[in-house]
Amino acid sequence: MIEFEESRRIAWTPAEVGQAPPGHLWRWELEPAGASRTQVTHTYDWTELTDSKRLPRARATTADRLRASLDRLAALAEMP
Repeated sequence: MIEFEESRRIAWTPAEVGQAPPGHLWRWELEPAGASRTQVTHTYDWTELTDSKRLPRARATTADRLRASLDRLAALAEMP
């Protein structure tokens, strides 16, 4: 894990088992937005990506895909 602040932020640089991270960073930042709501900001930073084979996949990680990830998180969080 790269960044962690309980109930506020978590960020990580994923990697294959036994391999060094290739340089992309995923981050979730959480901010209270009322009594029972949370504002979540999801970022994906691939500016330090070193594995050229991963560049097409990194470029395909669009705002729409990040939004879809947030929607999946919301659906899980709202489950009874």
